[in-house]
Order: sequence, then C-alpha cells, then structure tokens
Amino acid sequence: MTDVLLETVRALVLLGIVVFLVQSGRDRFAQFRKGWNFIISGFGLLLFGSILDISDNFESLNRFVVVGDTEIEAFLEKFVGFLGGFVFLAVGLFKWVPGVQDLSDLVDTRTRDLQEANELLVSEIAERKRAENVKEDFVSTVNHELRTPLTSIKGSLGLMKSGAFGDVPDDLKPMLDIAYNNSDRLIRLINDILDIGKIEAGKLDCQMAPLELGEMLAQALQANEGYGTEYKVTFETSNDAPEAKVYGDHGRLIQVMSNLISNAAKFSPENERVEISLSRRVDGFRIAVTDHGTGIPEDFRHRIFGKFSRADSTDTRQKGGTGLGLYIAQTIIGQHGGIIGFDTETDKGTTFYFDLPEWERGDKMTVEETEPHHLSYVRANTAP
Repeated sequence: MTDVLLETVRALVLLGIVVFLVQSGRDRFAQFRKGWNFIISGFGLLLFGSILDISDNFESLNRFVVVGDTEIEAFLEKFVGFLGGFVFLAVGLFKWVPGVQDLSDLVDTRTRDLQEANELLVSEIAERKRAENVKEDFVSTVNHELRTPLTSIKGSLGLMKSGAFGDVPDDLKPMLDIAYNNSDRLIRLINDILDIGKIEAGKLDCQMAPLELGEMLAQALQANEGYGTEYKVTFETSNDAPEAKVYGDHGRLIQVMSNLISNAAKFSPENERVEISLSRRVDGFRIAVTDHGTGIPEDFRHRIFGKFSRADSTDTRQKGGTGLGLYIAQTIIGQHGGIIGFDTETDKGTTFYFDLPEWERGDKMTVEETEPHHLSYVRANTAP
C-alpha cells in the first residue's frame, strides 16, 4: 500500500510539473523556448512510466490497460517511460541551457546599453545646467551692461532732440535722429532677447489686473506715433466697444500693440493709413491692426509666429527687426487666455488681430500649465 501511495504521489507531482511547464512555456523569449518541448516530453514520458508502474499494483485494472504485467509493459515502463523520459530531459536541457545563457547575455548587453544611456543622459543634463548658467550670466550681463546704458543714452538723445539743451543745428538733426532710432532699435532687441529667455525658462511674468482696453489702445497709439512719422503713414482708430474691459497685464499688452503697430507701419507704403480697431466678439473683444501693404508671402505664413522668423525678401530685410516680436506676442496673448492670428491678401494688405476674454467683476484668471514653457489661462469666479 505504501508503494502505491508513493507512486501515486510521484505521478501527481509529474503531472503538476507537466502542466506547469506547458503553461510557463507560452509567450517566452525565443532563446528560452529552445529545448522546452523536449523537457515537457521527458516529464510526460516519466508520467507515462509512473502510471504504468501504478497499474502493476491493481490486477483488476488490467482490462483497462493496453498490455498487462508482461515483458512488453515492462519495456514500455522502464525503457520508453523512464529511460526515454530521462533521455528527452537530457536532450532538452542541453538545448535549453545555451538558450538561457544567450538570454542572460542579451540581458547583460541591454543592461550595459541602459547604463551607457543613463551616463549620457546625466552628462547631457549636467551640460544643459552649465548652459543654463551661462545663459543666465549672459542675460544678467545684457541687462546691466547694455540695456541700462542704452536707456540712458536714448533718454539723453531724446532730450537733445526736444531742444532741452538748446537748439540743435540743422546739419546735426539727421545724425541725431539716426543715433536715437538705432539706440531705440538696440533696446528693443535686448528686451526681446531677455523676454525669449524668460519664455524658455517659464518665467515670463504677467502682472494681471482689470484694465480698460480702450484706454490701453489710446496709450499704445500715443507711444508709437513716432512710427507714423518715420514711415510716413497715418494711424486711424475706431472703437466700437468703449466699455471693453479685460483681465490682463497693461505693460505686456502695450508690448503686443507696439509690435503690431510698428510692423504695420514698416510694411505700409508711404502716405497710406494703418487702421487700428477695437470691437466686441461673442465672448470677448478683438483688437485688429490693418495695413495696406503687399501682404505676407504664402510660403512664410505657416512660420510667421516662430522664433527669428523673417520673410526671405530684400524689402523685408531692409525693414529690420529680429523676428522675435510675433513669437513673444503670441506667448503673451496665450497667457491672457486669448488667441492671436492674421488675415492677409497679396498686394492688398494684412490684418493682425488678437482676441481677449471679457472681464466681469469677481472674475480673475488662473494659470494651468499644460506642458513645459507653454501656459494657458482659464477664468475662475472668485467673488459674487
């Protein structure tokens, strides 16, 4: 009875091993499957031999067995079952072990690759940090060593032009104008470069507060009257929404308006007009600046809001500019929860516009960061 119990336990263990191996062999690496079927077959033959061994102990089951307790059964049990099982196991292991070794080698190779990639990533992060430090030093130098002196120079030249130091001789006025305009251009270039650094660092601050759009529009026009004189164009304004109020940064919106107005003046023919309008939209207000120039080249329109974007034409190059203004304007308007766009037609002119949501008492804008350096703002009601 003890023999029967032990042989039964052995058969159940072998059956469990076969089932486990069959299930475990699915969805494995190719290197891992080599010899796997031989191993399963070996344990299957051992199970077959164990079942025959058990049947020897039950004479009443002989009629259910293909052969009885004969030399044929002994041959099947000893040679086919046990010996065949061990042979298949040996062959399977000889084929399986090298496959496992190949898999281990592959894992080692991938591990080394990951370590090298990690070291490269750490090196690149360190290099980027060094570059950030260099950029911060450069920005600080530009701010303190260039912008501050240039602002003083521009202020002094402005006082000289206004006659604060006495009448300016006629033959010096053109040179004074050139010096003043170039200093102004350099200051705007420096400001643009500083703003680009802030945008890329996600630090372009906006001091948000309720403001009257009509008043801001009048101030922007006054601040840019010099472009009308310089390029011999006339500014015409229309305000169909005198009650317009938005939640925004006054200085930043003036910056956007200055860019749009100066561009319109630059690309307008002499003695033409530039139209600046404020109108109501469904859920806010639109400010539009229209010129009557040659329009935007078709192959340039898709990248007009990119950094350092300038149309590749001689006329455009002669107008000057850094190609940063519209990129900065787009970022500023985006931070106000608005959109900026343009309509253009060849040889007829271009209209740049931006839409801002209307502000109502109790509303303010809250920031939601959607991805690095790209911010969008949504309205939140905070007071009754």
